[in-house]
Amino acid sequence: MKILELNLGTIRPLQTDSPKYAAGWYVDSQTGQPVYYDPDTRNFYTLSGGIYLPLGYMNTAPKQVPVTIGDKLKISISYQYSGPAITGALERFCVGVYGAFGFSEQLVGEITKNLLASSSPQTYTDSYTFTIPNNVGSDWNDIYCKIYSGSPGVPETIFGYENALVIAGLSPTVTGFTITDFAKV
Repeated sequence: MKILELNLGTIRPLQTDSPKYAAGWYVDSQTGQPVYYDPDTRNFYTLSGGIYLPLGYMNTAPKQVPVTIGDKLKISISYQYSGPAITGALERFCVGVYGAFGFSEQLVGEITKNLLASSSPQTYTDSYTFTIPNNVGSDWNDIYCKIYSGSPGVPETIFGYENALVIAGLSPTVTGFTITDFAKV
């Protein structure tokens, strides 16, 4: 079984320590790219292909895990939560393709989770195991996880890795091909 772990960090129902910005468009001082701030989610978004994508949720993978058809891939997450009790929060695990138009989910798994009321951060962990299907694409090398929804509702928190997987064995492959010797006979 191949294992990949993610840490979603601290999740709070109200991120009161976030700076106060008015809703609207801003310009990223480092890239010059226009970004939109939503005070309800307390997150910045970029517009790509007509879809608003949260900034900073995809990261360079710290390692690459090679998988092929039939392999099992276990994705593990951890996060800290503090706040009121939440019933029915959803943890979503995805494998797919991240590109200019967002994330194309190819494999999806969800777990329903109840979060206990707590005034200090409590650690939660979970995992989901995928079986790599026969129709896997060679570009299904990105993963992301998020927690969202529930009652009264946890803010959507997303974290992902680009190029986390190496899909092997899809095409016939010849390696180490060389001429080992040649001589007059």
